[in-house]
Amino acid sequence: MSIPSYRLINPQVNRSFVLKWEPFDLTTRWHYHPELELIYFIKGKTNGVIGDGYREFEEGDLVLLGANFPHVLQENKEFSVSNPNENPFGLILQFTEGFAGQHFFDLPEMEHIKKMFSRAHRGLYFKGALKAKVCEKLKNIPHIKDPAKLLLLLDILNDLAEGDENQYEYLTNQDYYFNYSNDEERMWRVHDFIYKHFTEKITVADVASVANMTETSFCRYFKARTLKNFTQFLNEIRVSYSCRMLKKKNNSVSMAATASGFNNIPYYCRTFKKIMKMSPYDYKKQSHQKEYA
Repeated sequence: MSIPSYRLINPQVNRSFVLKWEPFDLTTRWHYHPELELIYFIKGKTNGVIGDGYREFEEGDLVLLGANFPHVLQENKEFSVSNPNENPFGLILQFTEGFAGQHFFDLPEMEHIKKMFSRAHRGLYFKGALKAKVCEKLKNIPHIKDPAKLLLLLDILNDLAEGDENQYEYLTNQDYYFNYSNDEERMWRVHDFIYKHFTEKITVADVASVANMTETSFCRYFKARTLKNFTQFLNEIRVSYSCRMLKKKNNSVSMAATASGFNNIPYYCRTFKKIMKMSPYDYKKQSHQKEYA
């Protein structure tokens, strides 16, 4: 089996974790990332390379993969042949161990969840009444407001952590261990550079130089690990930052655009609307609706 690739997960705007409610992407490479990943399989069947083995997942399955746990979902040939017009669909939640605050899970009340995060380094497959209870809650999470999403995620993690040993099984052998410490140091350099300099003018050549690669090689490398081209990734970071700026009452749209690295206001507005599904002016108005009432 080949060595998994480090995957850079881009945070979603105004959210402390990533939520995906969509067909599974079954074309990615075997990878790992620092975020834990909770996967609810809603429709169809998929195969998975999970840690040191293979597994078939079907409707209703629920798994939690720990930080830096190698995995990839792949096409299930039998399902694809029988259902040529359907794509396996599900809910994916990705979050770091510090998504609720750097020391939040160090609190005494959170000790059981922190222990579950540790168990998840071998991958957890949930079963029985616990799985059914949590899946019912997960069905609601895409449809509620963001503050409620956060509270519901914490509630779900509490439920999963309180389950006994009969309500989950491990996805890998007891002696399974993946050493990621020396892998993909290049991607860490790229990540650090982008987040330090995204408010400035950054070119592909600048980042390719940090990665010690040609521009062409870097573009292929970056797309394979983020599933996005560099410009798209950079724009999402900038728009996310501008959203925080727009929430401040005295900041104008042009000020937010310039402060987040956009030098062209019309381009900023088009990019913002593409990512946020509304204009920056509407976003600012919505954020301050009490003042506008």
